[in-house]
Amino acid sequence: MRPVPTREDVAMEHILRSCGSPHDFPDFALEATETQTDASGRTICVRRDACRTCGTVSVSQWQGPLPEGPGQIAVVRRYERPEPGDVPGLAERTRQVTDAQFIEFLASNGFPEDFAPYRPATTRLDFHLRVRAGQFMLLDRGRSLGDILPVPPSAESANLIDAVPGAALFWPPIHDGELPLTVLLCPADPGPDQSYARIAELSCRFHSGHVVLRELAGQERELPPLPAGHGDYRIRFHTTDSGCLLQLWGQPRTKPLYPA
Repeated sequence: MRPVPTREDVAMEHILRSCGSPHDFPDFALEATETQTDASGRTICVRRDACRTCGTVSVSQWQGPLPEGPGQIAVVRRYERPEPGDVPGLAERTRQVTDAQFIEFLASNGFPEDFAPYRPATTRLDFHLRVRAGQFMLLDRGRSLGDILPVPPSAESANLIDAVPGAALFWPPIHDGELPLTVLLCPADPGPDQSYARIAELSCRFHSGHVVLRELAGQERELPPLPAGHGDYRIRFHTTDSGCLLQLWGQPRTKPLYPA
């Protein structure tokens, strides 16, 4: 089932279309922002520049190193669609999206005219995850497990959770087996459920507003769009021997809270 578009998707399309071409890129310089190695072992220089109006990314590539003295070098350029979190003014434009614009956008993406527009509300989902090695993940859609495994030194930790932007790793109370998990996507802090033995929470920034639960064994479960689109979220993880509860809601970053 394809994801239901959000008002953020509408706002992003409006910003990208209104910017059009040419984009407002910084002055180009033949200086790489990163390098890659191709199949032949040659160094490929890459320069990425974002449009200052809409965030569209210009990706320029050439074979390095640069020749000494005068000479010519072939530069290949392509454009990449930006992540929502990199689109200037997206949050403000999202607030301006009307119901009529939203319904029109839904229809243009194949949803029926009477399809109810998505509105933030608490959504409950119940899963049975297959846990391996005592862990499962929550990731931005399309992100790799390598973003959080192994846990990088830069990760924020709350004992039951480790997180980096776009990825969170959870440590449930079972090592291998089936885990009952309830997920609550909330428009505001629902408050902790004190019936669980251990509770921990921390902040995590998601880049697109679309996330998936991922088992280490490989199965992926896509969640509905996050209530506040892309941005900073608070993650509260509850554990007990009989199952776990995961709450997510949009909130500016604050310090982790550790279980007692």
